[in-house]
Amino acid sequence: MGVFNRNKNKSENIEFEEAFSSLKRMGEIVPSAKKTFELLTEFNSRTTDFEWNNLISEFHKIQYASNTNSYFYFYLPIVSYILYYKPQYEKELLRYLIAPNFANGTSETDEMIEIIHGAMKYKLNENQYYLTKESKHWIENELPQLQKEVKREIDVCWKELNE
Repeated sequence: MGVFNRNKNKSENIEFEEAFSSLKRMGEIVPSAKKTFELLTEFNSRTTDFEWNNLISEFHKIQYASNTNSYFYFYLPIVSYILYYKPQYEKELLRYLIAPNFANGTSETDEMIEIIHGAMKYKLNENQYYLTKESKHWIENELPQLQKEVKREIDVCWKELNE
């Protein structure tokens, strides 16, 4: 497996490498993070469902332990990139973005979407390569349309909190 998708040009490789640098660093000690990074380098709109399922399986094995903000910022580039190509995984992956923000006190749908959008802007001001162009597109154009799905994830968080 190559380090980068052969269909990407040099600037896209730099963007990709930077956007997933935390995942790559984590992969030095966590095998599932390493495998997730390697699989992401090969993925695009032509990737088969079997290959995507393999990626999702490895992704779920990552046990990122940190505070809620670091957790959210770690997962935002990965989740948004995957959902750009495979929106059908939103039910499985959206929780990685919603749960940490819920834990920080955000429980309204519109506010949650705005928090995620604001986090994107904040991180991009720190590092222009924090997200890939696909991730940015998903946050700006697709996430706002997922109000029902975001609400569902907030409701799941409330349910888990009350149990």
